[in-house]
Amino acid sequence: MKDMPVRPALFFGYDIIMNFISAFVAFIVGYQAYRAHTITRKKSFLALELGFIFTGIGLLADSILSYAAIASRMPHFLGVGYLAYFISTAIGYSLILGSYVIDRVMTEEAIPAAAPIVRYGALPESILLVLIGVVMIQSMINLLVDRSPNRLLISIAFTSIFLSHLCFMIQALAFVSLLVIGQILRFIGFIMFAVSVIRVVRAG
Repeated sequence: MKDMPVRPALFFGYDIIMNFISAFVAFIVGYQAYRAHTITRKKSFLALELGFIFTGIGLLADSILSYAAIASRMPHFLGVGYLAYFISTAIGYSLILGSYVIDRVMTEEAIPAAAPIVRYGALPESILLVLIGVVMIQSMINLLVDRSPNRLLISIAFTSIFLSHLCFMIQALAFVSLLVIGQILRFIGFIMFAVSVIRVVRAG
């Protein structure tokens, strides 16, 4: 992608490692969502499972291809890796958002959804920011309706992931050091979500 941010060499190793770790956590969340789906038979957990699997695939592809770019001295792998990350993550977040739509249809609740107006390469990262922003707002609405520990964990998770993409977008424009903060926030978000799904599995 032409507007993909050029990350300084100092951050490449950190970025690759954190993407790999976050991908591993995303796959754990996907597996736990699969277990929750087999226990509860709720289709929303199936959407969550697929959503986090796609997200994990995108992160893993970016991590592997970024390493390949450095090892082989073929920088075009960076663009391919980021494109794979963007497409896979966009699909993943859309599926995660779909899990809320499925829940609303299944329960016949009419809670109004809202989307923030938000303008990594700045353009692709802003698209991911809007997608996860919609999910974050819906999770907050659900928290207001049902103030359970699980709803709180999910709301914190999506807020952390949203803030991570905000950091990625800003670092692409100006402050490169925000990449570190963004990776940490995304990791925290995935961990929080894993804890919430594991709680559902154990309760089942």
